[in-house]
Amino acid sequence: MGQVTSLLHRDLYVMSQVDRLLDLGVGTARRWIDGYERRGRRYEPLVRESATGSDVVTWGEFVETRLIAEYRSRGVAVVRMRPAIMALRREFNTDHPLATARPFLSEDGKDLVLRIQDETVLKPSLRFVLRTSQNVMLSMEVQRFQQDAEYEDDEVRRFGMFGTANVVLDPEYGFGEPTIRHRRLRVSAIVEAMAAGEARDDIKATWDIDDDILNDALRCSRVA
Repeated sequence: MGQVTSLLHRDLYVMSQVDRLLDLGVGTARRWIDGYERRGRRYEPLVRESATGSDVVTWGEFVETRLIAEYRSRGVAVVRMRPAIMALRREFNTDHPLATARPFLSEDGKDLVLRIQDETVLKPSLRFVLRTSQNVMLSMEVQRFQQDAEYEDDEVRRFGMFGTANVVLDPEYGFGEPTIRHRRLRVSAIVEAMAAGEARDDIKATWDIDDDILNDALRCSRVA
């Protein structure tokens, strides 16, 4: 019997797919996942423990990149997260601490993250959890990530897309491309049918979908 690969370690994407699915600039996923060199200086990966040169991206690597992407709009240098992420990896004894529930959903997990952030002097704008006068709470970036993440067995199992109820990124369906929830129907097939001029009613009848599903699919057309 062959060795069973956990969902987080399953090979799923290539770098260019990650850029498209997360609406990142070309080459951003590669820089974050596998590191890069600029002007003679080497920047180590954020997501991988060390660079491998591989273009293949696992589900766990994708999930962590999805969380890191929440910080990009603030114009902060996300490469400075690396010491904290490396420490989280050791503390929680997992390759993908940002893709598991314990660091963010349990009280002891949040306390550990807070301690690691302090020990690694992580800038306030890059923090995953924040201390208030009363408790420890998730950063706005992690909260946005949590709104879309769906957990099973303490690991991110799938993502909702753009706040829709019917479209997900699920590694078990459509090779991780946007699909209709619990179906192998790719959003790209629906979008292509619309672009070809097929009538809405014909599309709904062909795939047995309703208006809500069709509208959600069209909302996700940018990355499908």
